[in-house]
Amino acid sequence: MEKEELLRKIIELESEKWEVGSDPRHRDTLRDTLCVNVSEEVLRRTQEEASATMATESKQEDNNVGERLVKKQECEGCCNAYARILQHLERRAEAEQRLREEELALRREELSLQRERAALERERQEAERRERERRFEMEREERQVLLEILREKMIK
Repeated sequence: MEKEELLRKIIELESEKWEVGSDPRHRDTLRDTLCVNVSEEVLRRTQEEASATMATESKQEDNNVGERLVKKQECEGCCNAYARILQHLERRAEAEQRLREEELALRREELSLQRERAALERERQEAERRERERRFEMEREERQVLLEILREKMIK
């Protein structure tokens, strides 16, 4: 705004300078040339301002892109941390699952051993029972033999 006002004042001063003591035809061409020069100057300055504005905007966009990259990197950092946490939890869950499976396998072995012990105990008890029955039978036969011997002696 200030530049445009200064340019207008310059144009006015220049036009006044040329108006004094020059012929009318020459004045008009000089005024036209001056107007063209001023218009070109105004156009050049507005283009410079526009390019400066565009440069500022591109810098802001670059800053925005940079900020987005930083945010993206922060987000990726969070995502990476989250992924590492998930991997750790998955490994932990897998390890816990393996432990549960091992515990179940140990329990199965323990139950199998208990069944074998119970079967062996039953066999031992059965063997003891048969041994008692065999002894009882032998003692009974022994008594029978003794009774027969006694009867024979009594009969004689």
